[in-house]
Amino acid sequence: MSWALNARRYFFVLQWTDRQHDDPHGTLLLSYADAVAYAYRIVRELKEAGGYDDPDLKLIVKNANDDVIHIIPF
Repeated sequence: MSWALNARRYFFVLQWTDRQHDDPHGTLLLSYADAVAYAYRIVRELKEAGGYDDPDLKLIVKNANDDVIHIIPF
C-alpha cells in the first residue's frame, strides 16, 4: 500500500490577536503525532528566523475536517 493512501491532510494556521495566516493546501502526514512534531518544527524555525515575537501568536493545527487538534503558543 502506498504511503499517500495512509496519509492525512493537516493544516497549520498562524493566528495573531488581529489576523491569521491560513494554510489553504495543508500537508500530508501519516499521523497526529507527525502533525504535532511538524508544528513544533514550524514554530522553532519561525522563532529562529525572527520577527515572530508577539506573545499572542499561536500555531493552530487542524485536521481535514477543520477540527482544531493542537495549539502551540509562541
